[in-house]
Amino acid sequence: MKHQLLHLSERLRASFWVVPALMMIVALLLAQGLLAADRIWEIDHLPGFGWLRLRDPDSARALLGAIASSTITVAGTVFSITTVALTLASNQFGPRLVRNFIRDRGTQASLGIFLSTFVYALMSMRGIGSDTTEHRHTLTVTVALLLALGCIAFLIYFIHNVAQSIQVDNITYHINREFRSALESIYPREEARNRRNSRCDLRTLQLGDDSLSVRTQKEGYVQIIDRQALIDWATKHECRIQLLCHPGIFAFHWSIVARVYDPPRNLDSQDIARAILSTITLGPQATAEQDIIFSVRQLAQIAVRALSPGINDPFTAYACIDRLVDGMGVVLQRPQLPNCFHDDQEQLRLVVNELDFTDVLAAALDEIREYGRSSGVVMRHLIGALIELAEICSRREDCRALSALVKRLAEDCENCIDDRFDIATIQKQLSVMRRALE
Repeated sequence: MKHQLLHLSERLRASFWVVPALMMIVALLLAQGLLAADRIWEIDHLPGFGWLRLRDPDSARALLGAIASSTITVAGTVFSITTVALTLASNQFGPRLVRNFIRDRGTQASLGIFLSTFVYALMSMRGIGSDTTEHRHTLTVTVALLLALGCIAFLIYFIHNVAQSIQVDNITYHINREFRSALESIYPREEARNRRNSRCDLRTLQLGDDSLSVRTQKEGYVQIIDRQALIDWATKHECRIQLLCHPGIFAFHWSIVARVYDPPRNLDSQDIARAILSTITLGPQATAEQDIIFSVRQLAQIAVRALSPGINDPFTAYACIDRLVDGMGVVLQRPQLPNCFHDDQEQLRLVVNELDFTDVLAAALDEIREYGRSSGVVMRHLIGALIELAEICSRREDCRALSALVKRLAEDCENCIDDRFDIATIQKQLSVMRRALE
């Protein structure tokens, strides 16, 4: 249930309409509440508030009408600017980055304040009748003026926010922040690990011969997996479950996502499949909740587009490489993820296929190496960052992954780079990296 609530919260945050819709509802309720308050209190008779009084209801309605018409016009302008920014972001940095602009709270709040002010002015204008005495709408109109002033402030903020949001440094910063947040939740520190869970070589793990395969009934990206629910279900029915998928992969409608070993005999195979599939959430796109590769691919996509001949922006590639290597350093310094989960009685209940450092390294640098191997400056920066990564690499399998990457980088340098200075510099860097890995 916790994972489902977090997933719902993530979906609502990524929706462009949620914040404006909530603000419009609040504006509607506020208009009704202040109209009722004006019938009870006479705020313009209080000392110092006499200047707020309007001469007649027609003046109040005219002022509210002007506020409503102007705010809905500016709201259309805000929407147009947002659309242009999304188009520029999609063309410059890739369509995956549109999600980050839609999630921006500043843009959502800016659109919401204009729409809510329009709704407030419209509902307030409707509540002011021609027979209303002059002191029965002061508070309502005053709040409308305050909202109009707030709209002016938000318009300035919105223009500033859009100008900031399309700068590549800010884009990579926000993606990296989401990347680091996913790393902190997926790769816990040593002191935060559950001692009942362990890691073993799945090739040597014997789970038995009696198994039931669970296939998906629809296609989609695996977004979240509720592992604790799977452990609880396996404990209740005294069986073992092996997951064959992980968050971020695309599951076909015939894919086998899990196997249940020693399945309960008192349940039908369809009931078992339904219970397992209820813990796996599929969607039309990948999310960053349990998938660190999602943010990795976003940064890699920006770097690859920056290295394309049409853009040719190596400095953007440098920024993405630095962010990616920094994130991979977190993976190297944290304990390896467990792939065997036990219940309170130390009985094995769940086996998963976890991504290791080799998978993260490939997702981060394969495309960058492919499209940047003919650029000496990019290769020098990449290898320089990897030297820093090799200094903290201690596990044998991680060193093997980096050594394999060194071999590929050496081949790329030999085949694709012509400048002698670049070749000599890269060869020296690769030698330093080899010594660090030894």
